[in-house]
Amino acid sequence: MLGLGFAQAQVHQGETAVGFNLVYGSEIESMGIGPRFQYGILDQLRAEVGLNYFFEHNHMSWWDVNINAHYLVGLWNERLFIYPLAGLNYTMVDFKGDLNGKGEENHVGLNLGAGVEYELTEHFGVNLEYRHTIIRKVDQGVIGLGLNYKF
Repeated sequence: MLGLGFAQAQVHQGETAVGFNLVYGSEIESMGIGPRFQYGILDQLRAEVGLNYFFEHNHMSWWDVNINAHYLVGLWNERLFIYPLAGLNYTMVDFKGDLNGKGEENHVGLNLGAGVEYELTEHFGVNLEYRHTIIRKVDQGVIGLGLNYKF
């Protein structure tokens, strides 16, 4: 009626995809890049493993590794999907000669967020995603724009 109806998501058990992200981190205040791999655990549920490198800013560089689960909900045209996400994060921060001296910190945290994905073709899709990483000392919001290739 309003043009909105729900459809089953197009991720299926055993389906795989690889992708590339362009990201921005709120704590480091820097852009970053990173690859990711997705695997359909069940219909509508997929796991994602991703690595992001944030470019050095204010004498600090930042890497993070994420393992997330996405639950895809299809919208009216079966090519547009929204998904909540939850997962684990491992962050490595490298300080390079600022007032605090040199050093490295490693943190484990939780990810919570959501995204939207649009399938351009049967094999290619783009997504926009926000996740908030909850770490004891350094929470960070990350917004990402990505491109995926499904096998």
